[in-house]
Amino acid sequence: MIETMENPIPVIDESVYHEPYVIKDGCLCERIKVKEQVIEVKLADFVPVLKAEITLDDGAEQRKLFRVAGTYKDGTVLPEQIVSADEMQSMKWLLQRWGQYGAVIPRQNVLGKISHAILLTRQEVRNETVFLQTGWHEFPDGYVFLMPNENCDTQMKVELQGKLDRYRFTVPCEIDDLIYLSAMLENSFAPQRIVLPMLALTFLCPLNHFLKIAGYEPKFVAVIIGKTGCRKSSLAALFCSFYGSFTASDLPMSFHDTANSILADIYYLKDVLTCIDDFHPSGMYKEQEMREIAQCISRYYGDRSGRGRMNSRLEKENAKPPMGNAIVTSESTLGLCESGEARYFYLELDESDIVLNEFSEYQKIARQNILSGMMMRYVDWIKEKYLYDAISFSDMLSEKFESYREMFIRKLSERGIKVHTRTPDMLAHLKIGFEFLLQFLFDSEQIGEQDIRKYAETFDELLLQNTAANSEIIIRENPVNVFCEKIKSLLDSGRCYTEPRGSGAQRQKNCIGLHDDSSYYLFMDTAHSEVRKLCAEQGEHFTIKKNDLLKQLRKEGLIESKTSKNTISIRENSTSVVNVTVIDRSKLNDRLCAAVCPPADAAVETVEL
Repeated sequence: MIETMENPIPVIDESVYHEPYVIKDGCLCERIKVKEQVIEVKLADFVPVLKAEITLDDGAEQRKLFRVAGTYKDGTVLPEQIVSADEMQSMKWLLQRWGQYGAVIPRQNVLGKISHAILLTRQEVRNETVFLQTGWHEFPDGYVFLMPNENCDTQMKVELQGKLDRYRFTVPCEIDDLIYLSAMLENSFAPQRIVLPMLALTFLCPLNHFLKIAGYEPKFVAVIIGKTGCRKSSLAALFCSFYGSFTASDLPMSFHDTANSILADIYYLKDVLTCIDDFHPSGMYKEQEMREIAQCISRYYGDRSGRGRMNSRLEKENAKPPMGNAIVTSESTLGLCESGEARYFYLELDESDIVLNEFSEYQKIARQNILSGMMMRYVDWIKEKYLYDAISFSDMLSEKFESYREMFIRKLSERGIKVHTRTPDMLAHLKIGFEFLLQFLFDSEQIGEQDIRKYAETFDELLLQNTAANSEIIIRENPVNVFCEKIKSLLDSGRCYTEPRGSGAQRQKNCIGLHDDSSYYLFMDTAHSEVRKLCAEQGEHFTIKKNDLLKQLRKEGLIESKTSKNTISIRENSTSVVNVTVIDRSKLNDRLCAAVCPPADAAVETVEL
């Protein structure tokens, strides 16, 4: 402000705002007309100006933010603020963020006028777009693979929040660095049965967008299963590092997060690999919560559907389904129903599988962003080789998928491996991912045609072996099988017992039911509790609830009941009636004698197209 003691002259600046707003003596004012005279009415003791209008694009919808700067009347520069459209309407953020400097003149509608003044800033306002979702995005001049990258064009800025901020690209790796990738095709830091399917899943991710166009989006989740201490989380982190920089302690998600949080995050991670870490139920509450999350993950990825939502105005919002691929790490199978388990592809990791010195070398190059540099080269290769015609590329992927699915249906049938109808789809997707990896390495002059044939044959055989092993893992940890095994163990050891039916003897605390020559009459609350205790003592997880177990026992034919109920009332003696679940003893023994399910009698079930 310029003034003299004798004749103060207010300084009016008309260059900052469009009419009717001006700056007078460092304050925001509005020009109004009173009795044919124009006067300046003060609105606030500060001058707010609009610096940028930001569009947030999450792939489903767009919303606006505004970057606002300000200067107090004494010259104090106020910190820039990012303000949402709703906040710009209410202007309550002034006091919340600028404190006493954000005080306004107490007059009707003054907040609305300050908001209006900000939007009428004269100076050039930058228009910025910030993408909240990774992966392929089509622009007028072609496809771009969006990832957080400090070195990228500011027009392609991508921001991920929270633990997702470790996803990033920096620069493509040197061509010579691809030797590390080709070396992974051999038994390097882990067996091929683990590494090759993981590589296939990792390099399948950038194809998701075009497989979705073709109608064949991957609908499964890989699970690394192993005892605690076998470094399954570290292994998952290494493969996630093809898309960023991760360690076992900072993986993107875990089973300690809520299902809603996981669902939100997996939508933003389009065409990349993520991990939901650490399925290890402990305690009844955590067990139920984790199993529900596992069931949600199975449904989200298995159906590629998001949860329907309504906004505050009761308007239906766009669904946000999973858009990338995922790994789960777990100490056991997830203990879901058959359809839930069918969406998971298990890879069993033994304690001795990781070769530590070689694994440490790959962790080192991951920290140096070499793995993510390899993925940058890979997506650039896809763009240059195929995306001049994205529709033809999607058609090609469709043909490959259908061909490979039919191939695996035939081979599984020939070997008598009984599988769910979803399994050939999983195998076909993994083969596509692995085939593109091999072609990328061939075009980069890292492997030859003979190598492609050798690795492709090895990969197909490993997938078939893994599928057979998956069946055994699921059968081995099938809750019904575990229950039968533990009941037999409890009875054989004398830890628990069953009374002969009709004996009338006084029952002890460790009595779990009655028996006759053909059946057990189990008190299911007690029997279920004792099985849980035994599993916990042996370091195992029995994660299924009693009612779910009863449904599964009935489905698999072990419960004898002439009604739709899983429990019946029987007369124990002349004076008392008890509720029991009737288990066929011969079927229980047959279940324990069978190491694996019998092979399929015929071809694999027809896959639903």
